[in-house]
Amino acid sequence: MKRRQQLVRIIGLIGAATVIITGFLPPVRQMVNLPKTIMVPSGQHISLPWSTWLSLGTPKAYPVSVEPGRVDIWGSNPGHFVLQPKLFGWIPWRPVPVDVTKPLYEVPGGQSIGVVVNTRGLVVRGYAPIVVNGHLVDPAEEAGIDKGDVIVEANHHLVTSNQALEQAVQRSGNRHQAVALGVQGARHFHWRYVRPVWSQTQHAWHIGVVVQGGASGVGTLTFYDPHTLKYAALGHSITDGLTRIPISVRSGQLTGARIVGIIAGSIHGPGQKIGVLANGHNVQGNVVSNGLFGITGRLSHKPLWGPKKALPVALPDQVHPGPAQIITVLHGQSPQLFSIRILKTYLQWHAHTKGLLFEVDDPALLRQTGGIIQGMSGSPIIQDGHLVGAVTHVLMSRPSLGYGCYAYWMVKQKSFS
Repeated sequence: MKRRQQLVRIIGLIGAATVIITGFLPPVRQMVNLPKTIMVPSGQHISLPWSTWLSLGTPKAYPVSVEPGRVDIWGSNPGHFVLQPKLFGWIPWRPVPVDVTKPLYEVPGGQSIGVVVNTRGLVVRGYAPIVVNGHLVDPAEEAGIDKGDVIVEANHHLVTSNQALEQAVQRSGNRHQAVALGVQGARHFHWRYVRPVWSQTQHAWHIGVVVQGGASGVGTLTFYDPHTLKYAALGHSITDGLTRIPISVRSGQLTGARIVGIIAGSIHGPGQKIGVLANGHNVQGNVVSNGLFGITGRLSHKPLWGPKKALPVALPDQVHPGPAQIITVLHGQSPQLFSIRILKTYLQWHAHTKGLLFEVDDPALLRQTGGIIQGMSGSPIIQDGHLVGAVTHVLMSRPSLGYGCYAYWMVKQKSFS
């Protein structure tokens, strides 16, 4: 019996090791990282990393060719078709829809913006224990509600404000019942049942949480469509400050911001732009979504200051190491062009906020900011007359180095918002 158990354990260990080792093989990683959809501008082509374990069955009418380690897809007339990969030539793998779009052109931004959004639900910022018979109690914490959770529902009604949550708590308390809270946690949605307690000092029922129903900040407009005025900004999502989880946006407003000061970055701490909200004279619009690559919405009008000409959007495999520029604001509301050098690009057809590594080499920018600072997120990156990306992150140990995402991902996100 013991030998059998040992044999089963050994077989299990071997199986687990095989799965782990196999997961590191390039063909497996490429299979797992196949994009959910591909967007190809008409008249261009893309090269997609392709697993050597996958064959491709697709109608011959579509311009697709498979080479060792990659597949090339040409955009002909706007339309839609589906790649049908097969593992080892006969096991169906996940299909990949391909949309051939009109050529992608966007007007680069660079304008500083102020963003104010209303969340879908209330973010739990902390706890507020209640004194009961000389002791502190916190029913929300005891019920398993964590800081950073988002309270979406109360007693099966959507929570859209602090007042809505308070009313639900008072009704449940008056009935001596637990309030049912629908909570979006770090990984999944769940229900928490919290029994309100009576506060003698405030003469009301409480559950012991501090919540917030919105978020605000300053960032940079990345680009906009000159015809529809749909825009994308920030380069990364607005997140809850505790869990770093993207917050779900119910509505929001975007307005121009005026930069009134600069705190230069250094190895001792991140720098930042000091901005104040301006009126909508230069930039104004709404916010309709918050995704991996920032916010999207529609502008009320074209910005008065900044680039006016639409540029073609580069595909990820068209971006290369070498000279480039970023557009951002250091004073007032007028964007300026500064030189950088792209050091490394990462060929990816799986959405990621780090697609390229660059270094600031513009003496004026280095003198004023030390490199990349907070508030530059979303600053467009231009190379060879193409819009190629947006600033997303700074290396804390070397503020002259930064990461950017590909503009392609932001355009794709905007097209589905």
